[in-house]
Amino acid sequence: MRRTTTAAVLLVSALLTAGCSSGGDGKTEAESTPAPAASSATPSTSEPAAAPTLSTEWQPKLDAATAGDHDDVCATVGSQACVTYITELAEVVYDVRDAIDTAGATAAYPETMDAIQDVEDASAAYAEGGCAGSSEATLAEGSVCGGYVATLLTGPGIVSLTMTTDELTAS
Repeated sequence: MRRTTTAAVLLVSALLTAGCSSGGDGKTEAESTPAPAASSATPSTSEPAAAPTLSTEWQPKLDAATAGDHDDVCATVGSQACVTYITELAEVVYDVRDAIDTAGATAAYPETMDAIQDVEDASAAYAEGGCAGSSEATLAEGSVCGGYVATLLTGPGIVSLTMTTDELTAS
């Protein structure tokens, strides 16, 4: 989208410059500048600043992912139930990332993208750290694996909040 907007602005600028420099038709510079082209450039240049409101669609999905009774599912951070649950949570967060990318709105959601990156980092570290299947680590004891799980458990809520923040900031 940014590329399209930039190309449109450059095209309008080139057309305006060509129209102004031709001068051989006896018109003044103001008369040779097409009014619709000049006014259509204004919305195009302000368009990237307006963030799409992706939160309308994604906040209910993020909330639904964490709804229900999951209080003790990750008491042991390597249990199969915990692995399944944090995988589901991470997938919803990744879907939000894909929606932002598809909308071409990465620049409009900087805090959200940072929160998504935190989830991606925790997910990768959990997998690489051999946390899945471990029966020793728990959330209560503050293990490294427990820290990754805590980030994954809170990820959807943080992404939801940062989406709202990013949209309010862009308004």
